[in-house]
Amino acid sequence: MTTRKYNTTMKTMSNIIRAILAVSVFLILACDNDITEVNVNPNGVNLDEANPSFLLSEVMAKTAMDVGDKGFAEPLSAFVQYIQKDSWGNNEYDWEGDGWETYYNNLRTADLALERSLELDMKFHQAVAMIMKAHMFGMLTDFYGDVPYSEALRGDTDIDLPKYDPQEIIYKGIIADFEAASNLLSSNQGQLEVFIPTQDLYFGGDSEKWIKYANSLALRYYMRLSEKDPAFAGAGVQKTLAKPLIDSVDDECAVPYVGVSPDDSQPSNGKNNTPSAFTRVKPCATLTNKLRDLNDPRRAIWFAPVAIPIKVVAPADVPGGGDDVVVDGVRYINESSLADNFTIYDPETWYQDRVDGLTMIDTSSVYVGIPVSNQGTEPYTYNLNPQPTQGGGNVHVSEMNAQFNEVAGANLKSRILSYAEVCFLKAEAALKGWGTDAEENYNKGIQASFDTWGIGDLATDYLTNDGVAYNGTWEQLMEQKWIANFTSASEAYLDWRRTGLPNLRPGPAARSEVIPVRFVYPENDRNFNRDNYNAALGSLQATEYTDDVPGYVENDTPWSKPWVLQGVTKPW
Repeated sequence: MTTRKYNTTMKTMSNIIRAILAVSVFLILACDNDITEVNVNPNGVNLDEANPSFLLSEVMAKTAMDVGDKGFAEPLSAFVQYIQKDSWGNNEYDWEGDGWETYYNNLRTADLALERSLELDMKFHQAVAMIMKAHMFGMLTDFYGDVPYSEALRGDTDIDLPKYDPQEIIYKGIIADFEAASNLLSSNQGQLEVFIPTQDLYFGGDSEKWIKYANSLALRYYMRLSEKDPAFAGAGVQKTLAKPLIDSVDDECAVPYVGVSPDDSQPSNGKNNTPSAFTRVKPCATLTNKLRDLNDPRRAIWFAPVAIPIKVVAPADVPGGGDDVVVDGVRYINESSLADNFTIYDPETWYQDRVDGLTMIDTSSVYVGIPVSNQGTEPYTYNLNPQPTQGGGNVHVSEMNAQFNEVAGANLKSRILSYAEVCFLKAEAALKGWGTDAEENYNKGIQASFDTWGIGDLATDYLTNDGVAYNGTWEQLMEQKWIANFTSASEAYLDWRRTGLPNLRPGPAARSEVIPVRFVYPENDRNFNRDNYNAALGSLQATEYTDDVPGYVENDTPWSKPWVLQGVTKPW
């Protein structure tokens, strides 16, 4: 057999063989049906005989798990202020990021699937491989900036140390690939080979859904460039809006977890992990406060009411007297017994209160979140926790809804690209003058979010709430999109980076005054692909925050701006 290279930086054939191993048993998206057949393990198969279906199943499963992991409880979810971890977590915005190895391992598998599909004239599989490759390159450049692209998968050459391509070339290249894959499928409808439903983990072998998915990804990435290159983005958005897009919750790319093993289960559940994997993940006060202000019923789906609420009352109102008692499931504290360094939590003043060294008591009663970057240590002591231990519980702070403690469930999915996101993208396009019906698409986006969480009948009333009823502002639209992206933290992060909305501010214990805008390149590439790595550093723009945090190499910091942010005013 002829030896091939599928490398980014010093990678070997063993990576490809590893990628062909048994496919993770994920559920098929196309409407939450269970996979009833397990794919055949191709371990040991000659690469020249590898089955594209098995390879693509592997790619889909690993992509879904990466999106799901980043979406729920990894630091990105803390960055966009969905959650805070009160133990063994990172709430301080000093995470360097990860995903490089995952994406390039997956890309090698997808590239082999594309090669085999071309050899076998399997146009359906060829298009899916193109989409998956473009999606992964998109995530790489989203998070890192310039990355190996044109030379990354050159198996027919002697390139061991690939160059880093400019971010602009990568963005425009992947958009072209989404469009080419969509056209390939569209022009061959009725003549495509079968993609067995149990092997197509996203859309169960439905080529029309793949067309909508490819077009919707193109729309996402045209909008990604809307601030940096509005002429290119605007023309692309208008062209794409005329194509078939994801147009229902049934068509969205949201892959349910199976729950067979930790690798295919809801992230941070306490059933196939330690119990503290679940209890350490707490709601962030930024989100709980906003949901309270809007009277948003999704809070009951996402969070649990606080086990024991706190009431700070006058001495005469403490049941049975005393200074600090629990009666009928409520903790009563005599206000006159509190020292001068205590204050009641106030969303408007809490930041300065913490700067002033005050300890806050949250009397919200129903859903209590942890303020973002509230303290320099892990905040398991927050809100007068009576048993403050790392990994322990806290009866005075809400936990996540109990469904997130399960390995699988009706609402537990890796939400890769939702119908709600497509609706909000169309609403954004209308506000920019590139499309129409901003209000209609705004309302549809909210309805889609409610539908996907199983409470669609509550959306009509919610749409009339103060602060929710459409007012035509960019701030309101992006706020609702941020809420709807809950459990899809990577997309919420990239939306914030593009628009600066919602106006998320790090807390007083954060490593910097502003939220990071990129991931740091991995150490292996810095060590073994140094010339190309150094050239890539030259494309990053230093900012006033680049040198705020010590320990980073030259310009390779989370606060250095990649091309897509240079010359624009967002996010800071």
